[in-house]
Formats: sequence, C-alpha cells, structure tokens
Amino acid sequence: MARRSLSFLKDLLSRSSPSRITTPRPVTLIPGDGIGPMVTGAVEQVMEAMHALVYFEKFEVHGNMKLVPQEVLESIRKNQVCLKGGVITPVGGGVSSLNVQLRKELDLYASLVNCFNLPGLTTRHNNVDIVVIRENTESEYSGLEHEVIPGVVESLKVHLISLSHALSIYFFGMNYTTCQDNPVFFIV
Repeated sequence: MARRSLSFLKDLLSRSSPSRITTPRPVTLIPGDGIGPMVTGAVEQVMEAMHALVYFEKFEVHGNMKLVPQEVLESIRKNQVCLKGGVITPVGGGVSSLNVQLRKELDLYASLVNCFNLPGLTTRHNNVDIVVIRENTESEYSGLEHEVIPGVVESLKVHLISLSHALSIYFFGMNYTTCQDNPVFFIV
C-alpha cells in the first residue's frame, strides 16, 4: 500500500477506535457481472481469513436489469458501505446504466483512485504516488444521452456544480492531503 494511503487509513482507524468494535458490521455486497463475482468473492475470503468483524448482505444486480432494486439502495443507505463488482452497461437501446443510477441515487459525486509503484516491480516511471479525486456525476458521467438518428448517439456534457458540492470536494481533498507525508493538492 502506498505511503500516503497507509497514513490516511491509520488516521481514519484511530478516529473510529477499532478496539471498541465488538459486533460485526454489515456490508452490502453486489457481486455484479463478468469478473465481479470472482473479485468480490476473493474479498469475502480475505475478510474471513482475517476474522474481520463484517458480514455481507448479498444482492444480485446485473446489467440487464432496468433499475437497481429498492432493497439494494436501502441496504446501502443503512450500512453506509458497499462492495460492488463491475456491472455491465448494455450498449444501445436507450438502456440507462445501473452504475449511473447508483451514483445519482446515492449522491456519490467523487471517485478516489490511488496510483503508486509496487516495490520490486520495474515500471516506466519511478516513485509514483498520486491520488486522483474525480467528480463523477456530471459531464460525461451524468448519463444524459439520446439517439439522434439510428446509429448516432449524442451525449450531453452538462455542468451544474453547486458551490457546496465544489467545496465538499475541495475540503475532502484537503483533509486527505493533510494526513500525508508530502501533501500536494491540485484542482483541475
């Protein structure tokens, strides 16, 4: 794990006092499609081997469904944590992405990706340790698409970012970087 992620996670764990946790925490689990069930299954095995105090509420959600079932959304809201495998988005036919629906329904406006070199693995660039926080509910991610004429799909790129939304991303980024050894924060 990257240096920065490790310190951030330690800080989060110290705030939640894990030594006082004695009852298993529910986690919503959506295995998904493709390799999703294999990946989420591996996570389940790791949690079991670690004797982690979690249990999974498993729901079958697949890309060929029209909507994410309401009980899945309720479980995610109740548990406030979800492990989700990839869910395919059918191409064409005016089908809405279940991934977009989840982001909109749950107001998941930011995606955090940590990129770093693994020790002992030779790569083109050395000492990579960067975190990308990306807004993912507007612009191309809003799911505002329609077929103009058969075979021609138009995607609308709409920005409606409110000041509170922008500030929440900014403060999340600042909070994340202040927990790091070498904090650098850029907004693009």
